[in-house]
Amino acid sequence: MSQNNLLKVYKNIYYIRSVQEAIANNYHPEDKMRCPIHFCFGQELMPSILGLFLRKEDAIYSHHRSHGYFLVKGGSLKEMICEFYGKSNGTNGGLAGSQELSCSRINFNSGTILSGAFAMSVGDAYAKKIKKDKGITITVIGDGGMEEGIVYESLNLASLKKVPLLFICENNLYSTHTRVNERVSVNNILEKVKQFGLRTKKISGLNYDSYISKIKNEINFVRKNKVPSFIEIDTYRLGPHVGPEDDDHFFFRPITEKNNWKKKDPVIFYRNKILSNTKNKNKILRIENKINKQIKEAFKYARNSNYPTLGEVLKKNYSNSFSTVVKFFYKNESLLSTKQEKHLPKPY
Repeated sequence: MSQNNLLKVYKNIYYIRSVQEAIANNYHPEDKMRCPIHFCFGQELMPSILGLFLRKEDAIYSHHRSHGYFLVKGGSLKEMICEFYGKSNGTNGGLAGSQELSCSRINFNSGTILSGAFAMSVGDAYAKKIKKDKGITITVIGDGGMEEGIVYESLNLASLKKVPLLFICENNLYSTHTRVNERVSVNNILEKVKQFGLRTKKISGLNYDSYISKIKNEINFVRKNKVPSFIEIDTYRLGPHVGPEDDDHFFFRPITEKNNWKKKDPVIFYRNKILSNTKNKNKILRIENKINKQIKEAFKYARNSNYPTLGEVLKKNYSNSFSTVVKFFYKNESLLSTKQEKHLPKPY
């Protein structure tokens, strides 16, 4: 791996991890971010590498654990943090929060009903094909989402219509708190995908250096041939399913398993690899200091920003039913509490 690519990957992976840590650290006791947040602690490697090869005209349709993909696509950190605080200058005017984080300006969408973005990506890629657009579409899903029926309809249609689409499945072994062996008789995602005639690639193991060339090859394949490809990457969610509150008290996974994956943390791997060359120490510090400063500025900006007014909300021409709900909350001065899938605000 070239030193240039090594530093770029580390910059991305440190950026994503540091942003996640800052959100988690500020969520409580502030209690000003009023949306569930699905962190990607431990799963930063795929977006960090993918970001090296993305183009402006490419589109991403991500699952709800989307922060890393949003940031490497060029999404505004300030706007993202504002969105989580519910401020009017957030990516979606403060109305979508984390789970539906989207920005048409950079061709990025996330969330929707489970696996919905996966299906939407096929339509986006098909539009690119018939319009002869230069870009490709990338879509991201988790192993739990792969068990939805709409996934196989999407794979079939993508293969049939030969669209420029890169499917990515982040296999972190768990769907919320249910391990894969409790959900399926055989964990054979790629074997299922192959039945639709798609090219497939498995990425796993500790040879993180090889990940760059493997991911680059699949992106280049889709760009050149204008047909779909599917990557399954083994990864692990070091944080909670939804947080920032921890969920290990549910005892859904062995602590030894989590500790073993902590030892494989790609953030630590890349930092140590770069520092093995003592000449890189100052480069690392400059990268980290710049990112840390950027994060502090984003939070300060978000805190000082304004909440949307009722008029601003209604100007967005949402459906009548949505407008009625918004009016109700404004009229009654109601605030949504932070009860996230059995996770209560501290103290619990």
